[in-house]
Amino acid sequence: MKKSIVVLLMILLGMGGGLLHAQKGKKGNDTPKTELRFLVKDASDSIVYLAVHFRDKLILKDSVAPAAPGKYVFAPATPYQEGLYMLVGQNKRPYLNFIIEKNQNFSITCDTSGDVRNVIIVNSPENVEVLKFQQKSVESQKKAIELRNNRAEAKKKGNEELAATYAKQMDDLNKEMETFIEALIAANPDYLFSKMQRAYKAIHVPDPPKKEDGTIDSNFQAIYYRTHYWDYVELGDGRLLYTPVLEPKINDYFTKVLYYQEADTIAKYVDMVLDRSAKDSVSYRFFLEWLSYKFESSKVIGHDAVFVHIVKNNQMQNKCKWMDEDLVRKYEKRVKNLEPILIGKTAVEMIIPDTAQSDDFNRWYSSYSLTKPYVIIWFYDPDCPTCNKESAKLKILYDSLETAGVRNFDVYAIAADKDLDRWKKYLKEKKFPWINVGGMKANVDYMSAYNIYETGTPSMFIMENKTKKIILNKRIDMNNIPQFLQQYERMQKLKKKL
Repeated sequence: MKKSIVVLLMILLGMGGGLLHAQKGKKGNDTPKTELRFLVKDASDSIVYLAVHFRDKLILKDSVAPAAPGKYVFAPATPYQEGLYMLVGQNKRPYLNFIIEKNQNFSITCDTSGDVRNVIIVNSPENVEVLKFQQKSVESQKKAIELRNNRAEAKKKGNEELAATYAKQMDDLNKEMETFIEALIAANPDYLFSKMQRAYKAIHVPDPPKKEDGTIDSNFQAIYYRTHYWDYVELGDGRLLYTPVLEPKINDYFTKVLYYQEADTIAKYVDMVLDRSAKDSVSYRFFLEWLSYKFESSKVIGHDAVFVHIVKNNQMQNKCKWMDEDLVRKYEKRVKNLEPILIGKTAVEMIIPDTAQSDDFNRWYSSYSLTKPYVIIWFYDPDCPTCNKESAKLKILYDSLETAGVRNFDVYAIAADKDLDRWKKYLKEKKFPWINVGGMKANVDYMSAYNIYETGTPSMFIMENKTKKIILNKRIDMNNIPQFLQQYERMQKLKKKL
């Protein structure tokens, strides 16, 4: 909660912007016309800007010249999107943050000094709530600084008892602020500002229970946290998109909280987020597009399966009314290419001729016919510098493990080269110790089966020979292959115990 107070206070104050102070004023008229009136005393700006918070940015929405010295009136033909806005001077100086909600006819008076006593709000109850939070936050922040300094001084003098007293007062001050925020939310739970404050609340994770055998359930708290992470965030309220709340939370959730989870687990929580956002089309679109891009572009092993899951359950289910048919077809094609080569899928058997045994290409090898526990399926192009570099590294690894008698993988290398003479010459020069196949003949279109037309070369897959399942579908550093296989075997043993 301390972090919440500081973060939101910084957002509301801006970089030296003014604070708000409520004074009773005449009620504004009830006209639905949008008209935002600002009187910025001592301001000489020839133009001021209205910007809205969106994700982690400020988006320019409007600008006006002064109607009179220091007076700026925004009166658009159509209402503004509800959200947290900032009034910005021509030198990019933020004057204040404020809420725009359904009532878009109000006045705010402030000055360039940021003095809370010089600000007046008329006809905007929600911005008065913002003000109350600011006033209390500034008051608490001043007290906290004083207490922190006193505590440091007491510790410096070796007076631990006095230091503990100041620490207790700091804790009490924070609890007081928490109580104030809870009352603010309870008084007007539907206010956007209240929902912002609620979204900043920390999740209380209970102590883990004991299992039947008396041991502590070590997974309980992690599961509880990721399951209840969004409890205080109303994902179906599209207004929150126009605040700084959602972007850091969604980033934290999918890049930290769920980072080490397997694809099936991540997909479960993706569905939870999308289901909760679905009642608002704007929110649903935001989360769907954010998640689709996140997992389609991710370099993390297994995340492509999350992307496939998202598309099959959303874009391909006619849920995205804003998408045209061409875009839907692109998603369908992407899934069609990716799904057969996801981790856990059965690797397509390839039977391709090998030049090493005969220039007539009458010796064919199957990717299923090798004997080691694992098979590295390696797509390369003899004319590709990166392929050459990586193939050389693979050869060093292969030879070193072979010499040590611990090589537990075979290599099935496929050349993506239509120039057979160049390819054969290349192999004679390199003297790779593994099976090298290629050419235009095969039992399948292997370039299509493994999506090489799209991903290009070099491309790497690792197949578990016993099950013929793909256990890796992204290229990793050649030196990391032994560690990857060791980790894979440890995980398989662990799964058997669960």
